[in-house]
Amino acid sequence: MSKFDYTEEMVTQMQSACASGVTETIIESLVEEFEFPRRSVTAKLRKLGFDVPKKPGQAPVFSADETAALTEFLDSNSGVFTAEEIAAQFSDGNFNARQINGKALSLEMTDRIKPAEKKVVPRSYTEEQEDTINTMVSDGAYLEDIASSLDKPLNSVRGKLLSMGLKAPQREKSTAKNDAYDGIAEVCEDMTVEELAAHFDKSARGVKTVLTRRHLVCKDYTPSASKSDD
Repeated sequence: MSKFDYTEEMVTQMQSACASGVTETIIESLVEEFEFPRRSVTAKLRKLGFDVPKKPGQAPVFSADETAALTEFLDSNSGVFTAEEIAAQFSDGNFNARQINGKALSLEMTDRIKPAEKKVVPRSYTEEQEDTINTMVSDGAYLEDIASSLDKPLNSVRGKLLSMGLKAPQREKSTAKNDAYDGIAEVCEDMTVEELAAHFDKSARGVKTVLTRRHLVCKDYTPSASKSDD
């Protein structure tokens, strides 16, 4: 089964990019940067609470003349330009990088396109900080103590622990918002119902109910209301 793992840094980037609303341009940018399918990116945005626009109509179709022109362009500039650079130069910019890549694939000419450099997503936590988390969790440290040691917000550390598959007790639970499934949105897509049930110490039926109510999906369960989503 294909798996698309969203790091905490990627989630932060998505939240920042969509702070003023989700547009098709932003979706396309995230798809290209993460190299994840649009369906995965839009599903993740919905899980993060954003209103996602419907997928636009069918992409422009290459005419016979445009196909011939692209073939000639790729042959004449083999390995010189990335898909983004070709999109900016070809046919007055009528096709985006993904459409250029798709057409090149159908023409079996992807080897003529220069590979784009991988974009490195900045880490919110250094390897040393992750080692500190592992050590403190092993020593039974409280969530508040870990956050204080790292000088990080409590919610950030809680999310990081979930992404690392770790748990730490919270000293001030009585003053915190009581959510028995706190953080489920960040980890559900990478876990099965049974794994989630074990993680949150709940029943599989309870997990399915929460997934359905919060419009979330996991590795082996998709609520019926979400099956028709893009």
